[in-house]
Amino acid sequence: MWACLKCQSKMSDDFEVCWSCGTSIDGVEDPDFVTADDADPIEDPPLDLDSKDVFVADEFGGEPFPDLVPCYMAQSVIEAKFLADRLTEQGIPALADKHDLNLMLGGWKPELWNNGPCVRVRPEDLERAAAWLREYQDYRKTNPPR
Repeated sequence: MWACLKCQSKMSDDFEVCWSCGTSIDGVEDPDFVTADDADPIEDPPLDLDSKDVFVADEFGGEPFPDLVPCYMAQSVIEAKFLADRLTEQGIPALADKHDLNLMLGGWKPELWNNGPCVRVRPEDLERAAAWLREYQDYRKTNPPR
């Protein structure tokens, strides 16, 4: 912990410059320092949401998101992510929903309401993904969680 020599603000050792006045730990003032409150907003270029090449994913080799189809409704976002990762390891690029709409709507069993987190793949990979997921379901039936 250190105190700024100019304004006496307390700084964590992680900081090399005072967040309040811009003075260094050695007492050197930065003449160009501007507080966040006084700085102009940083402008981000607008997103063209109609363009498919805006959204890319590592699972698809940095290519724009293709049209994806649901291939499995998971019990949780954790299971969906797990399955998407396993499918990707098998050479089937997959994405998992990051939110469980079922829980947002107050339900507990996604299979009853048909709105749990989904695993999605490209249409051309759907058959291979479905075959792998059938093996996964068979494994789960014979090896229940502990």
